[in-house]
Amino acid sequence: MICIYCLEDRGQSSFTKVEHVVPQSFGGFENNLTLHETVCDGCNQYFGDNLEIALGRDTYEGGLRFQYGLKSPGEFKSLGKKSRLLVRVEEGEFKGAYAYRDREYSENQREIVLKPISQVGFRRTENSAYDYYLLDDVPAKQYFDQNGFELNQPGSMRIIPSTYRELIERALSEKGFAFKSHKDADPDHSEPDWLCKFEGTIDDTILRAVTKVGFNYLSYWQGREFMLEGDFDPTRRFIRYGVKPQYPLIKIRQEPILGDEPVEGKRRSGHLITVDWAADKRSVVAQVSLFNWLTYSICLARDFSGERRIIRKGHFFDPYNQQILELGVKPN
Repeated sequence: MICIYCLEDRGQSSFTKVEHVVPQSFGGFENNLTLHETVCDGCNQYFGDNLEIALGRDTYEGGLRFQYGLKSPGEFKSLGKKSRLLVRVEEGEFKGAYAYRDREYSENQREIVLKPISQVGFRRTENSAYDYYLLDDVPAKQYFDQNGFELNQPGSMRIIPSTYRELIERALSEKGFAFKSHKDADPDHSEPDWLCKFEGTIDDTILRAVTKVGFNYLSYWQGREFMLEGDFDPTRRFIRYGVKPQYPLIKIRQEPILGDEPVEGKRRSGHLITVDWAADKRSVVAQVSLFNWLTYSICLARDFSGERRIIRKGHFFDPYNQQILELGVKPN
C-alpha cells in the first residue's frame, strides 16, 4: 500500500486513520468525503499537527468558525505572538496600534483578549497622530527627520507595552534614536470595545493546507492509483515537505466560485471545492474556498501526461445543516 503523499510502500497497519477532505475543524458532514487506506498514519499525523492547526487557528477563515457559530468562544485558541494575524486599532487614542489575540478565551471577561505587540508610535507634527511600527519594522531615524516628525519634542515617541521599555529602548538606540522625550503608554483595558481591523499573512504553511484540501478532493473521486501518477509529484512534495515547484502553483482571488454570487456582498455560507481540467485541457486545477471567502485556484498537475478521464466535479459543504451538495453546471 503506497501513501499518496510520502509515496512510501507500507503495510496495512500503517493506514488506520481516516483522512478528511475538509478538515474536521471546519465542520462535520453527513456522508462525509473521507479517504480510507490512502494517506498513511504518519502523513495524517503530520498534517494535523502542522498544516491543519495553522489553517484552523491562524487564518481569517479559521476565525469565521466563531463568527458563524461552528465554534463557541470558549474553544478559541491562538498561536499568540507567533500568529499570522495582527490586529490594528481603528479608532480612539491608540488608532493604528498593533495587537495580537491572546492564546486563550477569557472566561472572566467573556471575550477573546487582545494584547499589544512590542511597538513604537511616532507622533506627526501636523496632526499629533501617531504612526505605529512593529519593533522589527522601525525605519532609520533619517526617515522621520525627512517626513514631518520632530522627535525632540515631549511625547514624540510612544513605547508600547511599557513592560518592554528597556528592550525597546535598546533596540531603537542601535538605530540612532535618543530617549529624552519618549513616554510609555498602554491601552486601558477599562476602555469600551474598539473597532479593530485584522491583517493576515497567507504563508506557505497555509497554502499547503489549502492545497491538501484540493488534492484530497481529487483523490476521493479518482482513487489512489490515479493520484500516484508522477505528474502530481510537484504538488504532493509541496504539501508534504514544503518544496515549491518551479512554476506558480496557487493563485488567490476574490471572485466567487459560484457564477450567481457577487464579488462583494453576501454569499452562501459554506465551503466550496471544484476540480476540472484547465482551459488548456492539459493541467488539472482545483478551486477551494473556505466559508466562500477567498478563492484558491490550485494547479494540481501541470501538463498531465497520464490517463485522460472526465474529472469535473464540484460540491458545496454546508456546515450548518451538515450537508454536502453537488454543484450543477450553468447552461450556456
